[in-house]
Amino acid sequence: MDLTLSAEQRAMRSTLRELVSSLWPDDRLRAAADAPGLDHGSWTALAELGLFGLTVPERDGGMGLGFADAAVLFEELGRGLVPGPLVSTALAASVVPEAVTGKAIVAMLDTGDPTPLAEHVESATHLVAVNDDGLFLSLAGEYTRQPVDRPLDPLTPLSLVTLPHGLGERIGSAADAARWRTEGTVLTAALQVGVAQGALDLAVRYAGERSQFGRVIGSFQAVKHLLAESLVKLDLARAATLVAALAADDAGAEDAGDIEEAASAAKVLADKAATEGGRTCVQVHGGMGFTWEVLAHLYLKRAWLLATGFGDADEHAARLGALLGRASESAS
Repeated sequence: MDLTLSAEQRAMRSTLRELVSSLWPDDRLRAAADAPGLDHGSWTALAELGLFGLTVPERDGGMGLGFADAAVLFEELGRGLVPGPLVSTALAASVVPEAVTGKAIVAMLDTGDPTPLAEHVESATHLVAVNDDGLFLSLAGEYTRQPVDRPLDPLTPLSLVTLPHGLGERIGSAADAARWRTEGTVLTAALQVGVAQGALDLAVRYAGERSQFGRVIGSFQAVKHLLAESLVKLDLARAATLVAALAADDAGAEDAGDIEEAASAAKVLADKAATEGGRTCVQVHGGMGFTWEVLAHLYLKRAWLLATGFGDADEHAARLGALLGRASESAS
């Protein structure tokens, strides 16, 4: 399997990187952490680039691309710490047409989670409830929310959501809900790969600037090892995520377990790369890494938050064990 990016994918990544850099420079991210909330201008700019309709067929107003393309671009969103219900809006674009243009902002509530939390609900126009039995759509005003005072990621407002009138209008079957969770896992893994890359970039830059004992700290063996370990974990996670995205693109796959296995492996490795890479970024910055001004803490907190989305590493590791166990029994 060739995981080399095509010329078109590299061009799309470069275009998105330039846009994200202009929309969310470091000073704006710091300001947004003090006053979180969705910026509609930035959201519209992402929509105009076609981000939310990447996998939507062209006849329906999308770009008609594959999940591998989406994974490449969602990595850039993670790298730039772009806030917003990115995954849920992209997943909902096929059933909420205005999500493609950015007019609809779609939050998500997974009824399987022990606590009914949803991101960016205060800015959302729609809410999709993901249940084992299917997908259900509610409009803003058809649910109540209670904001969390101190969310884990200061760029991601969270709310406790209540659906007093039921789950909403059915828009998908149980199979659609299962696919939503699998594809959401892949896109979240891609975001985590981007978070890991952004944290590593920040740590490498600081290690090349900060001097101690007459030398830049990046020349010290202990720091080199930390950064090299982060790079190895990042490369493994990126490869696993691309494999999972390609599996999701394989519409002719007869065994859905293959896609689930690839998605779970990607999530486990991406969560590890992002959370441990975020800690390394803080460690390399030393005392500066614990300050509000340095973005290291934002990468670590985003990694912690995304690690809880679409199943944590323990859940996916258990799922992998069960899938591999069934495959072994079938082969014997």
